[in-house]
Amino acid sequence: MPTSRSAKLSLLAQKLDLSETTVSRALSGNGRISAATREKVRILAEEMGYLSPSQKKQASYRTKSGQSGNVAVVLSRDLLYESEFFHLALLGAAATLAESNYETLLILCNSNEYRPLRQAVEKGKIDGAIFTRSIEQERSISHLKKHGLPVVILGSGNKDAVMVDGNISLACRELVDCVAACGAKKIAYIGGNTTYIVNENRQRGIEKGIFDRDTASDAAVIFNNVETRDDCFSAVDKAITSGADAIICGDDVLTEWAFEALVEAGLSVPEDMLLASCFDSSNMVRHTPPITAVHIDARSQGIAAAQAMVQLLHGQEVKHMIRTEHEIMVRSSTRRRR
Repeated sequence: MPTSRSAKLSLLAQKLDLSETTVSRALSGNGRISAATREKVRILAEEMGYLSPSQKKQASYRTKSGQSGNVAVVLSRDLLYESEFFHLALLGAAATLAESNYETLLILCNSNEYRPLRQAVEKGKIDGAIFTRSIEQERSISHLKKHGLPVVILGSGNKDAVMVDGNISLACRELVDCVAACGAKKIAYIGGNTTYIVNENRQRGIEKGIFDRDTASDAAVIFNNVETRDDCFSAVDKAITSGADAIICGDDVLTEWAFEALVEAGLSVPEDMLLASCFDSSNMVRHTPPITAVHIDARSQGIAAAQAMVQLLHGQEVKHMIRTEHEIMVRSSTRRRR
């Protein structure tokens, strides 16, 4: 019975009818290997007691450091089904953590609700946490830091964590420029809960973009903390009354509500009202008409956050702010027919 590492790898590959290279890549998490193949290799490797060199190194490191091998990814329970951003970020983070042999522990918490996290910390279940949303004065982050656990957030405005974020304010300023270039004379903005720092940054960028073009006191029509469909309909009605000929919404959900409100008011997009979103999603692409939006790759942000977390767990230095790119996707909702 072969006992050497190379002999075990060869036997593992033989039993699975795969090449040794494929088996090695499946175990290390590197290369383009299907999830089904990775799982098949993992199960047989565990049965045979085989660890790849990277797995042995990681196991040895965890034994010495007392790590659990788990990283928490924290999602807001009240926003879980509202936007695909969180799902894509989670997928990016989980895949990247798996490549470094860390398991993802999904924890659902609403704003400043940190009991589920506290329990995971006290039971030694996690080595660090990735937050998918940045909230003002988030208490759970300070709790994690007190226990010496690294924290990475998708967002900005928190000095106690490594931050992964696009330049949201700049992106929204550019969106204003884009909508204005499409012929808008007066822009209304409908934004979400300003407890979330991303919504503050979006509004700041929108206002800067508008007042850079027009210093009049009534140049901007701003509605913030809009969280329900009824509130959005009310904001759209007020925007129409104010004489706005373009509406920019803080995210894709608000944009869909705003479109419904415009249809109910008998207005067409883009003929009667230009419409744009500060957050792009597949819904914005498939919408009729397709919606002009700020595109930020959520999966890439999740990957960057997980890479930073792994580096922190290995004692490596990481930049306090990791910037990701954005792009303004100009679509039919801001193109008036001539």
